[in-house]
Amino acid sequence: MEWFFAPWAFMAYLGGPHGYEPPAPVDRWLIEIVYETAAAETRCTRCGAPLEHPRLRAGAWPVRVTARCRGAARHRHRADVSRAADGLHTNPLVRA
Repeated sequence: MEWFFAPWAFMAYLGGPHGYEPPAPVDRWLIEIVYETAAAETRCTRCGAPLEHPRLRAGAWPVRVTARCRGAARHRHRADVSRAADGLHTNPLVRA
């Protein structure tokens, strides 16, 4: 009998089709502005080269932000942005 409720509990845990809400355009715009500013002022922790413009993967929460350094090795940096009741929670760009 407990197998009957397992799919419903699993879908509720993942957000499922009922609770799924992709990032709004204004959220994506705000995230882009924040991380473009952060990338412009951040240098690669490995080689010291400046970072390129960040790219967003914003199909669902959490939004993934990636940026590569302009050095020869092109080190990758990334951050996750999550949504909470009190607003957006941004993480710093760190080397992946």
